[in-house]
This record gives sequence, C-alpha cells and structure tokens, in this order.
Amino acid sequence: MKLKDIELIRLLPEFMRKDSANIGLAKGFDQIIKMYAKYGEHLSIWTAIDELTEAELDELAWEFNVTWYEYSSDLETKRKLIKNSTEVKRNLGTGWAVERVISTYFGEGRIEEWFEYGGRPGYFKVISSNPTITQENLDKFLRVLEKVKRKSAHLEGICVGLSGKNYLNVGIGCREAEVITIRPERGSVEGWENGLLMGAAARDTEKLMIRPVYTEKEA
Repeated sequence: MKLKDIELIRLLPEFMRKDSANIGLAKGFDQIIKMYAKYGEHLSIWTAIDELTEAELDELAWEFNVTWYEYSSDLETKRKLIKNSTEVKRNLGTGWAVERVISTYFGEGRIEEWFEYGGRPGYFKVISSNPTITQENLDKFLRVLEKVKRKSAHLEGICVGLSGKNYLNVGIGCREAEVITIRPERGSVEGWENGLLMGAAARDTEKLMIRPVYTEKEA
C-alpha cells in the first residue's frame, strides 16, 4: 500500500472496522496522509534527476561537493555526474573512479598502470578512443583528472587510439572438366581427364594509430 493510495481502515483489526468512529478517523487520516504524500514527492532528488534543470543540477553539485563537476559541461553530462557522484566519491583515488569520470566526460577511456606497460612505479597512462581530446579541452581533462586520481599517482601520458574497419573478401571458384576418348576399334577407353580448380583471395586491412596528445614533459 502506497501513501498516496492509503486506506487506514484496511490496517485496522477486523473487529474495529465496523465502528463508525474508527471509520471516520481512518478516512480523516487518509486525507491528511495523502496530502503530505504529494508534498513528499517533491523532496525526492535522486528519482527526479532527469527532470531537474541545469541550474538545479549546478546547485546539487555544489551541495554534494562534486569537485570534479565542470559547470561548462552539457546538460546530459551533468546529469550523469550527479547520478554517479556518490559512487565515485566512495572510490576516489582508485583506477575505477578515474575511468568512470573519464568515460562520463570524454566517452570510452581507460588507464594503464605502470606495471602494465613497464613504466616507472607510481605512474600511469590514459588511453582513449576519443579524438576530441585535443589542446582545446586538454586543460579541462587534466583539471578533472587531478581531482579524482590519488595524489601519489602521476600521469605519464595520454594516448588517443584510432582504428579503422577490417574488410575481409573471400572468393571461391570451381571448374570441373572431363574428357573421355573412346576407340571403338580397340573397345577400350584411351584417355581420362578430370580437373578441379579452386582459388581463394582475401584482403584484410586495418589501420591503428596511437597518437600521444600529452606527455609528462609538457606538464
């Protein structure tokens, strides 16, 4: 039973449901509870994030102290940041939190720890497939990253990987020929030839480019 549809009379013991005073009290409380239930719907924030205005989202970011929140971001990005803020804050300083924030702002992205690529202890790289991480928003990227990574971790580089589609063409040809020469005068088959010719061709093209857009020396 929901508050907006409450019927207190149904919650009373069976022997009390037929008493006129109890019925009147129950119906009176029904009206009061339903009225306040409507007010309560406006107090729920997490269930109404998709309906909040940009100004309301900005206010929530300040109230929840979402330090990695960029006020210049688009509306949908702001919604995602608010929705994930509690979980990210709980895991601040971890690789998961860094990847989550990177993905929210710039699409697909991941980090490689120093031991994964043979780097120096305490360093990491950011790998992304988003070609828009260029100089114009690199400052924003670094600003956000600094607020979610652990202080003992140092960014060594940012690489953008671009890959093309793979095409595979396969063809098969078959030719079968048979020649029989019969010599009646000898009553035998002189020759027999049976040939099977097959061929296949394939083309596989792939373009992969890893372009560093930031290195530690530029910091």
